[in-house]
Amino acid sequence: MRKIILFLMTAVLLFGYSCGKKPTGPSSKKPTFTIYGAVVKDMNFSKDIVYFTVRRNDTLYNSATVKVGNKTIFNSGSGLYDSLFADTTFKVKTAYVDSIISSLDTVNITFSFAMPCTFTVSVNPNDTVNEGGKAVNVTWTTSDSATGYFICVVKGDTISGAQLHSDIVSGSLTSIPLSAFRKTNGDPVTGIYWVFIVAYNKSFVSYPDMPFILPSDLPVDNISGAEGTIGAGVIAKKITIRVP
Repeated sequence: MRKIILFLMTAVLLFGYSCGKKPTGPSSKKPTFTIYGAVVKDMNFSKDIVYFTVRRNDTLYNSATVKVGNKTIFNSGSGLYDSLFADTTFKVKTAYVDSIISSLDTVNITFSFAMPCTFTVSVNPNDTVNEGGKAVNVTWTTSDSATGYFICVVKGDTISGAQLHSDIVSGSLTSIPLSAFRKTNGDPVTGIYWVFIVAYNKSFVSYPDMPFILPSDLPVDNISGAEGTIGAGVIAKKITIRVP
C-alpha cells in the first residue's frame, strides 16, 4: 500500500510540473532590421542610383521587397539591393516613400524623403589652376528640398600625400583650406583635385564606387521602426582644380 501511495504522489508532482512549464512554440518577438540606403542623382553620369543594404537580426537578408516610390529595387545578394535608373526617374522637389517589406515577418518599414534639386558649382578665382596650392572659395546655386550640403575634395590622380578635405557646410558658399592641397609639412602636392558638392535630404550613406569619402558627422539613425540611416542627395558636376 505504501508503494502505491508513493507512486501516486510522484505522478501528481510530475503532472503538476509538466502543466506549469511554459509553451515551447515559436517566439512572437519581431525581428530587428538594420537598413542603410540612399537615392542619389549624380549629375556627373546622368544616372539615378539606388542603394540599400538590409540586415535581419544582424544577418544579411535577401528576402525583402525594397521599393522607392513605384520602383522595385533589384536584389544582387549579400543583403544588397541596388539599381541604376535614367536621371529623369526621380523628380526633383518630389516626395517619395521607401518601403522595405518582409512578408515572412509581416513587417513593412517605410521612410519618406524629398529629392533635392539639381544645382551648379563654381570656384573663385574662376581659373582652376591653383598656383602654389592656395585656399579656394566655392559657391553654388541653391538646391530646393535640400536639408544640408557637404563638400569633399579628393585626388583625381595617383599623386598622393595631400591632406584633402571634407565637411558639412551651411548656406551656398564655403572655402577649401590650403591644407587640402598640401602635405602635413606644408609642401604643396601637385596634380589634379576633384571638388564635389552634395545637396542631401535627411542624410546620405556610402555606396559602391562612390568617388569621395563622407564627412563623419552626417545625421544617422533616422528610421522609425528599424535601425540604420536612409537619405537622398544630388551630386553636382564636379569641379577640377590643378595644382602645377
